[in-house]
Amino acid sequence: MKALFLLLSGVFLSVMACTNAASTAVVDVAKAKSLLADPAGQLQVVDLRTPPEVAATGILPGATAINFRRADFAAQIEKLDKKRPVLVYCAAGSRSAQATQVFQQAGFSTIYDMSPGMSGWLAAGEQTSNPN
Repeated sequence: MKALFLLLSGVFLSVMACTNAASTAVVDVAKAKSLLADPAGQLQVVDLRTPPEVAATGILPGATAINFRRADFAAQIEKLDKKRPVLVYCAAGSRSAQATQVFQQAGFSTIYDMSPGMSGWLAAGEQTSNPN
């Protein structure tokens, strides 16, 4: 009986841990565009590319550039609100896939990964903004 109680307790705790985990989703350009159009304005947008990449193509409207390759990347994302959803993107999707793990470990609740990144955004004919 005690073993059954311990087993059920373990299952319950596992389920609870999963419900508190970060929500992550890979989204395409169309979904990213709809997220950007959210009238509530809660979405935080992070461009993970290097400064030369950003300078060459611009950034998504309202995005903040935080270079994923910098040693202080984890410290930089701590300046963002972990309770608000975040959309991340890079050039083609590799860095953003890696970055979602860092965002999860930092405690962000909702993370969207736009893949195939800026290359997909530009291929869809979408506009960019000048970096701030």
